[in-house]
Amino acid sequence: MARDLVEDIFIPAGHAVSFRVQRGQIFRLLQVEEKQVADAVFLNAHDYKETFHAGHSTYLNCIEGIGNTKRLAKLYSGPARENVMLTVVDDPVGIHFAYIGNRCSRMIYKLRDKVDAPPHRSCQDNLAEALAPYGLGPDDVPEVFNIWMNVDIDPETLCFVNMPPTVGHDDYLDLRAEMDLLVAVSACPSDIAAVNDFRIKPLRAQIYAASGS
Repeated sequence: MARDLVEDIFIPAGHAVSFRVQRGQIFRLLQVEEKQVADAVFLNAHDYKETFHAGHSTYLNCIEGIGNTKRLAKLYSGPARENVMLTVVDDPVGIHFAYIGNRCSRMIYKLRDKVDAPPHRSCQDNLAEALAPYGLGPDDVPEVFNIWMNVDIDPETLCFVNMPPTVGHDDYLDLRAEMDLLVAVSACPSDIAAVNDFRIKPLRAQIYAASGS
């Protein structure tokens, strides 16, 4: 069924934007080029204490038999709320880093890439900047959903290994909001590790009207 486009949002490479998504609306994140990952955060628009929880979502999806560490069907808030915040309605790629909720930060750049952030931008700083107009600070950035991030575990070290994303041109992810949400999305600025195949690109977010609206 065709839906009406409510808002079309450009996310510059290496930066973040924030916006509202109302209950029942479809939030679509899509590639502008290819091989660009996103770090997205989701907060209850009426109570910022309720946020998406990556590990809890992964475990609940596994218990329900509807997801795993790389693919979720439902995005839950953490305990003690444990509400479904979003439902995946279309996911042609199906590769995410669902169960940690991490994002690139000053310490990750320092230890992994041997660079300082700032001046190099990070998803932590991007998301804090995008949420600042809502009265939130750096400590208020919740766990993220690492959309299209391609990560495996090294069988010898049992540590995470970043690999280039497999997401292609015009690929997308559709999520239905199950409550009114404040959303922030960072087009990840990592250009040293393989996270974005060593080159950052922009993304686009689209919001579609709820069914029957």
